[in-house]
This record gives sequence, structure tokens and C-alpha cells, in this order.
Amino acid sequence: MSVIQTYSKLASKYESRENLASLWGKITERTFCALQLKENPKLVVEVGCGPGLELASLVESGNTDVQFIGVEPAENLRISANEKLKAFGNAEVLDGKFEELPLESASVDHLYSILAFHWTKDLNKSVQELARVLKPDGHLDLLFIGKDAGKDFLKKISPIYFKKLSARQVLDMASERQRLTAEEVEEAFRPFFADRKLEITETFETFYDTLEGHWSWWCRIEGQFATMSQETRKECDDAAREALKALETENGIPYTAHLFHVSVR
Repeated sequence: MSVIQTYSKLASKYESRENLASLWGKITERTFCALQLKENPKLVVEVGCGPGLELASLVESGNTDVQFIGVEPAENLRISANEKLKAFGNAEVLDGKFEELPLESASVDHLYSILAFHWTKDLNKSVQELARVLKPDGHLDLLFIGKDAGKDFLKKISPIYFKKLSARQVLDMASERQRLTAEEVEEAFRPFFADRKLEITETFETFYDTLEGHWSWWCRIEGQFATMSQETRKECDDAAREALKALETENGIPYTAHLFHVSVR
């Protein structure tokens, strides 16, 4: 099951209290609250808008002269987002992805994306598309996961699942998302924005949570284990939970988020 299919299948869980309270929910909220849109934009775009929570918030508080577009490949998330936006005549969510943005060239004043760009399948094509749709003076803000996200966390639990999968399945899982270093991010974006102010910020931040708190977002990779029998999956889940308990400190179980913020001005 692809990442897109997984997110579509889990659409009803995406807005759960547990998911929104998870570390990824907190990072999303913090990033969105810090977002400063370009002054007097005509078109604002969010790529990978999910169920449209952030986009709807912008539309509700924004100027009706601004057009808002969300881009989301997962059908059920797209349906949920459009439901939130149906009362507004200046907003819609389109089917699309980074590699094929359903937008006109040089049309976007501000494009942003929170925790989605790492799912792109074709890095070069995706950056090329971002450069294509952005106006010469347009603004870009991308926040996405880096190579070493949850390194110690995943070191504990990945072997538990991998030993039940074939070599091909493990390779397929590894290719589901980009695992970029700072040098690779620079190499990907610099050629397309050489004449713009490009800033790449790399951060590592450790979050502490309970086992159940971490488990609430673990469902996001459900599709990667679709080939497992229910019995095998339960066996792996039980073992993973025990392994995570071994990481527990007085502050909780740590997970270090490795993130990149790419800004173009």
C-alpha cells in the first residue's frame, strides 16, 4: 500500500485528539503559527494540506481577495479538506503532488508545506515544479523531515519489523520517503533558486512522550506493513512496544525530530 493510499485510509484518524497532540501535531501547529505570508498575496498554496486544518484557518481569517489552493493526493483527506472550505468561494483543494503541481507557471505568491515534502518520489522534479509555479518575487516555506529523524527510536524497533519482511519489502519501505542530509538539500534547491534569497535551516529537537503518545502517530506508516498477516503484525507491535519501554527516561520516551526549513524570499 502506497503512502498516499495509507493517508487516505487513515483520514478519519488524522484529526484525532491523539494525533494532533503528538509531536508531529505540535510541530505542525508551531510551524503554522510562525508562518508569515507574503504581503498582499493574490494566490496562496499549501501542498500536502491533509484534511485542511491549517488552510481553513487561513481562509477564515484572510482577505476574500486572496485565492487559497490546497494540493493533496490522498482522496479522503482531500474530501475532508474541501468539506471545510465549501462555504468559501475563494478556496479549494486540488488533486496533485509535488512532482505534478496542478498550478500555472509563475502564478503563486506564497507556497508553503508542513511535513509533506519528504514523501516526494522525485526530488529533482519536485524542486523544479516548485520553482516553476512560484512567481519571481514569490515566497516559499517548506518544513520536512531529514535523514536522522528518530534515529535511536527507530534503531530499537525497525529490526523487529524488518526481520519479518523480505529484502525487497525493506528496500521498498526505505524508498518511501526522502532521507536527506543538509548537503543534499542544498544541492537540490540551490540550482533552481540561485538568484533568490535561499535559506536552509537544519534543526534537531528531542520530544518526550508516553508510550501511548508515541504510538498514536505510529499508525501513519500502517500501509508499509500491509503485507503482514494480522498475527505477525500483532507479534511485531507487541515486541516494538516492549523495545520502546527500554528507552524510557524520567521525562518519557525520547524522539529526536530532524527537520529542515527551506525558505525562499
